[in-house]
Amino acid sequence: MNDRRHILWGLLGGIMLTGMTACSGDDDATTPADDGVKTRHLTIKQTDDNTTTRATLTEGEVLSAKWTKGDILKYCNLSRTNPETEDIYSGGLTAVSTAATSQFTGDVECRKGDYLAVVYPATTFTTHTEYTISLTGQDGTLATLSTRYHYVFGKALVTAVTDQTADATIGKMKSLLTVCKFSFVDKSNGTAIPVKTLAVSYAGTGSDAGTYPQTATVSIGAYTAQADVHATGATATGPLTVTCTTAQETVYVALLPTAAARTFQFTVTDGSGNTYSGTAKATLTEGEYIEATGLKLTKQ
Repeated sequence: MNDRRHILWGLLGGIMLTGMTACSGDDDATTPADDGVKTRHLTIKQTDDNTTTRATLTEGEVLSAKWTKGDILKYCNLSRTNPETEDIYSGGLTAVSTAATSQFTGDVECRKGDYLAVVYPATTFTTHTEYTISLTGQDGTLATLSTRYHYVFGKALVTAVTDQTADATIGKMKSLLTVCKFSFVDKSNGTAIPVKTLAVSYAGTGSDAGTYPQTATVSIGAYTAQADVHATGATATGPLTVTCTTAQETVYVALLPTAAARTFQFTVTDGSGNTYSGTAKATLTEGEYIEATGLKLTKQ
């Protein structure tokens, strides 16, 4: 695959989750810390200038990004479950401004020393050891990809608590997938192919040939380093299909990283009854933006 790669700079901007707590006098100022697990207003502070966050994706020399007011993240307490019910501690966090770096607010069940998973887009945690992401339903637009399929993960540490508040630190969050920009041409004459549907699958003779994962599992844990958190594709029975609202020459797709170079099968329909197919080889790296344009397909 002849592609042009760009690291997703600025996609994961500095997170700062801030709870609004009023001061009502000297008693409040001297409230002792309660180190038990309870609901607190959490402030997460970035630990370096390069801390990055998920945001709306905008194409340029690289993919740039900013948070949008109202973006919803999710946290999960990795360090403990409710001792009475064994339920996990999880909840929502909301961006309060549209900017490269935003504050977020939300109530968090935690105590000092807890590790929190922070993820976007918001997801449902059923355990505090893994969660599932979906690749289905993509429509080929950058706007949809940025809000529904640009999966990012971060791990925060609660460093201090009072009865009502908590402080935590977080490093640079990571993108779990690869963002790909595709366009295709007719191999016989070089004419651009408008894409109504794009089916992506692994090529070759392996056990997964002709298929592509529709979902992936992200394994997490209090003792799992953020760098060791990755998305692992589930077993699939067919290709991943991207359906565009209208035929378009360029499509954006979020795909799983590969451990090494893989050959991919592409099948495109143009909305006028024509089908094209072909293959291309590439290594997809976690967190990269790949431009794979002008790929040659053969009309069927």
